[in-house]
Amino acid sequence: MTAIDEPVSCAGPEAPAEITATAFRDAIGHFATGVTVVTSIGTDGAPVGTTASAVTSLSLDPPLVLVCFDRGSHTLAAVQAHGAFVINVLAAPQQHLSANFARRGLAAAWDGVRHRRGPTGSPRLEGTLAALECTVEYRLPGGDHEIVVGRVREVETGGQDAAPLLYWRGTYASLENGGSAA
Repeated sequence: MTAIDEPVSCAGPEAPAEITATAFRDAIGHFATGVTVVTSIGTDGAPVGTTASAVTSLSLDPPLVLVCFDRGSHTLAAVQAHGAFVINVLAAPQQHLSANFARRGLAAAWDGVRHRRGPTGSPRLEGTLAALECTVEYRLPGGDHEIVVGRVREVETGGQDAAPLLYWRGTYASLENGGSAA
């Protein structure tokens, strides 16, 4: 048997105390992540997007990625309906795009955001380090989030020498300028 086959119970007098959302957010914030904007098409045909750092590669064969969305996300609703999305990997100079698409509960402003539609119809942001065009393979519950597994259908790299935009301990960072974002 594996550890997966044998669930561990923490019930009883030795059970650890509940972790608060604040404590968890603070601890996980010490894990530096890349910053992406995940884009799709809404049911009205308009582009939608959200900033996401809960993104990771899952499998090389087949090529799969995992993205976690807040259950109330407008972009999640679009991804569910459209069945496709693009992961746009941001460069350090694109902090303004991250801020624009991180507007909780509000639609991001697309005015002035240069983009083009990829093969699935989902928007690809201009000037990103990479774009991964995906179709939805699976959807799974994940607490207050939904986990979307996407099959990567096409990739594009920007070929530029810019450093990636990172998020660490509640602020932007980069590999340039000794670690602080410009």
